[in-house]
Amino acid sequence: MKMMRRAQLLLNWILRRQLETCIACGIHTGSFSEFPGICTSCSAQIPWIHNIRCVHCGRSTFCPDCVRPDRVVRYYVCNRSAASYTPIMREWIGQFKYRGNEKYGPPLGEMMHRAYQAMRHEFAGLEYFRFHRSLRSVDLVTCVPVSDTRLTERGFNQAQILAEELAKRNKLPFLPLLARPQDTGKQSFKTKKERTDTMYNAFSVVPGMTELIKHFVLNGDFQRKMEKHKYVTVLLVDDIYTTGSTLQACARVLGEKASEEGIHMTIFCLTLARS
Repeated sequence: MKMMRRAQLLLNWILRRQLETCIACGIHTGSFSEFPGICTSCSAQIPWIHNIRCVHCGRSTFCPDCVRPDRVVRYYVCNRSAASYTPIMREWIGQFKYRGNEKYGPPLGEMMHRAYQAMRHEFAGLEYFRFHRSLRSVDLVTCVPVSDTRLTERGFNQAQILAEELAKRNKLPFLPLLARPQDTGKQSFKTKKERTDTMYNAFSVVPGMTELIKHFVLNGDFQRKMEKHKYVTVLLVDDIYTTGSTLQACARVLGEKASEEGIHMTIFCLTLARS
């Protein structure tokens, strides 16, 4: 009876695999990649960013934004992105972000996880980044918030889901440290200057930010280290990096508030796609 039961379970599993459909291409396939719900053919088309040309924003080509005069002061150490914002990534992110297709959450989360691991490996031996504290010592993950209007429309914050997936896979605490009191509209329709001007005062920290950090992060050996050195490293997550104005604004608000509380906050950024 046990053998028959096992054979039936195996047969059911094989049939279920054969009937599964790739969420990206819609083809019935039993050949899925390591990205949940994505077939091997579609996963092979992911436009990973392997060669970094701009060390600041992680772009694989020359970046005109990072050499602008207003970027002399950067409130985060650097950004890295998992993939280029090609048509396939635009479709996947659009399905997830605007159409509420939650099935894209796990595979996109896996992409973020791999980008984070690559980021840690990249910076592990660099003296410049070692000065800013290694990514191996990230203390918490947070994300770019959406306004209440956008949250009502979509029912979720796509950046938060990605951040939570990343935090869970790397056993790091996720804390929503930022708020977006006003809806700033879609940034894709604005010029670079309009993005910067709009974003400058668009964010604030959540009430009791310092208490949250102390409660969820500052404990044990780290508590004693914090009392002596007063520093914390944050990974700030968003879905798409275009000009960097959103991350710049978020990092400025976080850093300034932390500084007021006597905390030296080092901020790294990680995004799913780089346009």
